[in-house]
Amino acid sequence: MAIAEAALAAGHSVEFSGDVASPVGQELISALCSRVHPGPKSAEELAALAVSVGADLVHIDTYVEQGTIFECLNRSSVRLSSMEDGTYGRRRADIIIDPSPGAEVLHRPDDGSYRLFRGTKSIPIRRSIRQLRSVGKHSPAIKRVMIIMGGTDARDMTATLVRLWAKAAVPSHCVAVDPNGRSTLGIELLEGQTLELVRPSLDVPELFPTMDVVISGAGTTTWELATLGVPTGLVQLVGNQNDNYQFAIQRGIAVGLGDISTGELDEAAAIQKIQQLLLSDSLRRKLSTQSTELLDGAGADRIVAEWEQLMDEPSEVSIRPATVEDAGILFDWRNEASVRAVSRQRGELHWGDHVAWVTRAVANPEVCLLIAQFEGARIGTVRFHVVEPNVWEASITLAPEMRGRGMASAVLAAAEVHFVVDHPEAILQAAMLESNVQSFKLFQGAGYAGELERIDGELWYRLTKTAASITPN
Repeated sequence: MAIAEAALAAGHSVEFSGDVASPVGQELISALCSRVHPGPKSAEELAALAVSVGADLVHIDTYVEQGTIFECLNRSSVRLSSMEDGTYGRRRADIIIDPSPGAEVLHRPDDGSYRLFRGTKSIPIRRSIRQLRSVGKHSPAIKRVMIIMGGTDARDMTATLVRLWAKAAVPSHCVAVDPNGRSTLGIELLEGQTLELVRPSLDVPELFPTMDVVISGAGTTTWELATLGVPTGLVQLVGNQNDNYQFAIQRGIAVGLGDISTGELDEAAAIQKIQQLLLSDSLRRKLSTQSTELLDGAGADRIVAEWEQLMDEPSEVSIRPATVEDAGILFDWRNEASVRAVSRQRGELHWGDHVAWVTRAVANPEVCLLIAQFEGARIGTVRFHVVEPNVWEASITLAPEMRGRGMASAVLAAAEVHFVVDHPEAILQAAMLESNVQSFKLFQGAGYAGELERIDGELWYRLTKTAASITPN
């Protein structure tokens, strides 16, 4: 819903397809679009639907296997955007959206997906939630607590958490969002405690800013509460919430009350933490500050901007700066035995060291790390890095499937044009082993010239070229 809102705000049209049973979900969709297509029974049926409504892009969000959906859509010139949650819902797509915190520094095996957009910057928050950031804070005479477990709450954790809140014995008013629509839970309250049961609805989030504490499952609501700076206690309800749960606790934006996905909740520990949340003003202030510093709520807008860039890709080789998201494919390319054999460092890379290097490189003004793209795929990388004042060494690696297809010269030429825009006075240098004939011919053909040198007992070509000899587009 958050992404659909952002797409509409950016001037795009949106249609939905799927089977929506939740009344709240139906209400959200009807507010954005009057037409919902039945869920397709096959990849071919979804592709046909996309073509019939004139879609440029399909965004899919499901853990259910979708077969040949990427191939079917691409045959119809329709781009695929796929939401995944770590390994849940993983499939090949033109763009992968994974809002799992920390996902951007995890290795995702290359499956032919074109672009990755992952981590907290991609967490989509509905506009109606973001607008609540301007709601003024309150100072009630009695603490206010909300318990919201979301969905169908099959394990009835709503009642469990209400009972634990009551046992915490802190005078407060509790609003419990009960999907079962009960009028009472039969829980004994202590003096100074009051309980109000409400049904799930679109109006519930409007209560978030009025709460001193919200106790929630570790799903999407986690990020809505963090965006609003609401002090939160989290319960991990299912296995796929683990990344959210651990990240929120480790980054200090929520207090972890326990994990019930694989066992029983430690009720004594949970009660103690609920007491701390209600009694400690400083803890709540700290959680609120750290939450709003981490999340700005603009993930949906960024996702739509990524879609727009995807749709505007030129048909020829294009160049863009690398990001941490590219660490995985760079790791796979660089770790190939044939690539290591002609490199200065010939040992196997280790993921932790590699992702740390990429993180530093993309922020280092003395490194220009670029990604080459062509026909919906990342096909290679070119790196320029300073070796002495105003001298930049160039190196190139192509994706294995691109080698031997005559693409290297086009990739290098496009990368040089991109580079010289910001470095018109640079001297470019390339170094390769004498035995690396293909690399020598590539750089010689691109106008580099030089002689053989002996370095550590091996013969290397060291070739140079001036940036001034490169003609920008």
